[in-house]
Amino acid sequence: MEFDYEISADDYAAAHILLHKLSGKRLASAWWFLGGAFLLLVALIERDRGWSPILLGAVGIWWMWAGVAGIFPGESMARPYRKRYQEIKLKGKKCRASINDDGFQLFGENSSWSIRWADISQKGEDDRIFMFYSQGVLSCFGKRYLAEEQQQALRRLAGLPAASVA
Repeated sequence: MEFDYEISADDYAAAHILLHKLSGKRLASAWWFLGGAFLLLVALIERDRGWSPILLGAVGIWWMWAGVAGIFPGESMARPYRKRYQEIKLKGKKCRASINDDGFQLFGENSSWSIRWADISQKGEDDRIFMFYSQGVLSCFGKRYLAEEQQQALRRLAGLPAASVA
């Protein structure tokens, strides 16, 4: 199966958020939240000790906010990835994907690479993209470029559940 596609800023951000959700980093974010809550509790208990409880409380609130943002990734996580998208100049770059039983090959304007299905460590999909991560390379395909039959074939080849939406 072959198709042409382009990665939009929203696709790029969605792929990184999906990788975050699938990689187990949400559990680590829960620990940040709990650590922040502990620091805030200590700051409240020691509130009559001058500036140190205020600083401790501020750090605790920051850690709690970071924990919540990591547990429920959304716009707060998408914004930096959209900015990064602008920096790496993907806008308007057309790509071509060739997908078969062995894996897929991606052809861009300045590079091309091949990834075997066995080498993919994280894979998934949401309502807008398919995401594949292998050895530091994050690949995503917008579903809008694939017909329903192609989406089903990609799920089958990648070993994704038939109607998976994360």
